[in-house]
Amino acid sequence: MKKYIYIGAVLVIVLVGFYGVNALFTTSYDIPTTLVDRGEFVVSVKASGRIDAKRNYTVSAPRIRGLQITWMAPEGSMVNKGDSIIKFDATQQINDLTDHQSTLKINQKTLERAEKEYTIQEKQLNLELQKAERNYDEQKHEAPKMAEEARLEMELAGLNFQAKMDQFKGDVDKAELEVKRAETQVTMAQKELDQMTINAAIPGMVVYLEIWKGGTMGKVQEGDSPWPGQGLINLPDLSEMIVDSYVSEVDAAKVDTGQEVLVSLDAFPDMQYHGQVTKIATLARRKDYNSKINVFDVEVTINDHDEKLKPGMSSSAKIILDLIGDVISVPLEAVFEKEDRTIVYLDNKKPVEVEVGQRNDMQVEILSGLAGGEEICLVDPTLDEQGLPGDKATEPELNKGRTKPPASGGKRKGR
Repeated sequence: MKKYIYIGAVLVIVLVGFYGVNALFTTSYDIPTTLVDRGEFVVSVKASGRIDAKRNYTVSAPRIRGLQITWMAPEGSMVNKGDSIIKFDATQQINDLTDHQSTLKINQKTLERAEKEYTIQEKQLNLELQKAERNYDEQKHEAPKMAEEARLEMELAGLNFQAKMDQFKGDVDKAELEVKRAETQVTMAQKELDQMTINAAIPGMVVYLEIWKGGTMGKVQEGDSPWPGQGLINLPDLSEMIVDSYVSEVDAAKVDTGQEVLVSLDAFPDMQYHGQVTKIATLARRKDYNSKINVFDVEVTINDHDEKLKPGMSSSAKIILDLIGDVISVPLEAVFEKEDRTIVYLDNKKPVEVEVGQRNDMQVEILSGLAGGEEICLVDPTLDEQGLPGDKATEPELNKGRTKPPASGGKRKGR
């Protein structure tokens, strides 16, 4: 009897030890769940892009050779219209202007002398002509020989008057031409000197551009000698910002100007801005150089003003196609395809067949099968434990390529 009791005790100890060790080394998995949502449903298209200013002004070097930058407004500084932003070495231009101004003064003096000489000679020659005419009037009734001499003297005085006046008039015209030429040179020299300082054409933020420097690209800086006409500074007007984005050719037909857009920044994911579609490209382009995917460029104007918005920042835009009220929806990862049926699993692992409707990047509309408020599984609870936790039961087309969009907003529409 004692022998059987001993054997039974040993068996109990072995079984307890086995299950205890097994429990110790067996992982317990919790299936993640969520509640079925009922409320406003946002139908949207996601567009990636970057922030830019709607209005940009590129400051270029003047078309003058031998330039050298001596001063630039600090990069990132805000400037008003008319503020100086670039200055070049103006030594040569100042010297040229001084020389041309001196030449102009000399030519003006020459013109004054020519005009005075013209006036004097005109009076002198006119007086001589009058004397000759008066002498002829006195001699024309005298002896024919004397009358003829007086007539010839009068004609000679007239010819001399005309010839000398033409000569002095030519001297005046030549002096006037030299003055005009010198004035033109002064004007051009002054224009070049004025170009040695470039002022902002619009208010904005100073952004240095990259230029070639000895075979490499680098941001422009003081001391550089840019080429004539080379872009040096970009001046974006931050008062009106846009998102340069794109959508796939599949979604392009759904997008239209005037649609509301929610914009979020990669650098500030908690911030959200409102905007609207203002421009859609008429022709598709390749997404990347080596890509076979076609996309359409979309411009979104941001309605909100915020100093955090800077050109070049990465952003994502959710273009709102429709807002539907009182909709039952579940996360995309909670919907599974099983034997040609679309189902979700309740928290008790019971499958429920559902009919799905519209979807966005995160949720899918449930047309039938759920009432809202139920607790459902986010992974397939029928998978072997090897697939848990966190692995999706299936990866149907419904779920592929979907990412969580930013929070919804905008005007509410009735279904």
